[in-house]
Amino acid sequence: MTEETWEGQLDSFDLAERKKAFLLLVERAKKGEIVFPTPKPLVNLHFHTFFSFNACGYSPLHILWLAKREGLRMAGSVDFDVLEALPEFLWGGLTINLPVASGLETRIFLPEFQEEELSSPNEPGVAYYMGNGFSRLPGEKEEAGKILRKLWEIAQRRNQKVLEKVNAYLDRVQVDYEREVLPLTPAQNPTERHIVLALVKKLEEVFPDLGERLRFWSEKLGEKSEKLAELYQDCAAFYDVVRMKLMKFGGVGYVKQDAGDFPTLGEVNRMILDLGAIPSFSWLDGTRQGEEDPRRLFDFCLDNRVETIFLVPDRNWNLPDPEERKLKVAKLYEMVEEAKRRSMPIFVGTELNRYGQKFVDDFDSPYLQLLAPYFLESAWLLWGHMVMEMGSRRGYTSDWARKYLPHRRERNAFFARLGERVEASKEAVQRVAERSTEAILREFGD
Repeated sequence: MTEETWEGQLDSFDLAERKKAFLLLVERAKKGEIVFPTPKPLVNLHFHTFFSFNACGYSPLHILWLAKREGLRMAGSVDFDVLEALPEFLWGGLTINLPVASGLETRIFLPEFQEEELSSPNEPGVAYYMGNGFSRLPGEKEEAGKILRKLWEIAQRRNQKVLEKVNAYLDRVQVDYEREVLPLTPAQNPTERHIVLALVKKLEEVFPDLGERLRFWSEKLGEKSEKLAELYQDCAAFYDVVRMKLMKFGGVGYVKQDAGDFPTLGEVNRMILDLGAIPSFSWLDGTRQGEEDPRRLFDFCLDNRVETIFLVPDRNWNLPDPEERKLKVAKLYEMVEEAKRRSMPIFVGTELNRYGQKFVDDFDSPYLQLLAPYFLESAWLLWGHMVMEMGSRRGYTSDWARKYLPHRRERNAFFARLGERVEASKEAVQRVAERSTEAILREFGD
């Protein structure tokens, strides 16, 4: 079988099948039949996998394989409200000697910002929030396990409400959540984007004729058939229109949630910290009221044990409007400088949960060149955390780290230095785990 065939098997919903394909590809690489490029100064710590939504349908192992083929120095998975990718991502990374981290993304409500927009447009007080660098899954009876289950349940209740409203509006086209949406993800954790896929597929079944289908979409989306016919050639643009018109703010299926419909910062942090991971605040672009003053926002973060920031750099510079780009690049630089001043690591990535997104950021772009070293240093810190947490529960947020590295600047330097020097292998992680506090601080500390 060809490499392309085995790569296709990497996206099987059957874990045994994709592991088999992965190991066969690894074996070909060991034999020299596949040659990996020299790693470049590139990282993507925000890959959504098919356990929430990946635009290409990529599994965790497929993402790792492509990251290795593209010469990334590190890869990170981030899925909405589940940690299903975690075991597979860690196993695959250590198998191909690629530094990895696995995380989770959700949404929280912040009473302190209840009148201000943050990273969730048109929803004052609501922010996207992340935990990064998980090394284990919680038990169902652990508090962390119960909180994780709650996140999943909140998301699924909202999805079902959205689909009920959309079905009522479309009338002739009805999508069944159990039969036609849940099967689109192996973790039964569909997102709005899965609902869009199910809707588009259903319309194709109900209206096999393209002209008739476009006339129906035109009526329901309030767009001219000619425009939709053009958009239909670009699935990313078409899916975005369907989602925006039907599900997002102002759409017929939009579900306005109350503060009580979201988990609190405190309980999500308990889950993240109990599992030895790192809380991260998701920053959008600095133009919303809640984000426009990074000093105020970072004061809030640090007061609540949120010591890292997560962002998608493309949103601030890869823009067609030069005035918008100028404003958002300035906001990006302002935010990064404030984060550096406070020794707050910044994790970056492209998401890959929308068609057309890049596999990795353009770190050599003139807009990112000056920022890239700090992004890379932060990535090494995250891998250093993974090494210490996997091997001996002495990660970045551990009691050990807070005791022996009480100041963020020295803690950052220690974990970044360790991450840059320790290879991604079980043996290397175990060697670090066996070392005493004195020895490890002597080698990787100031």
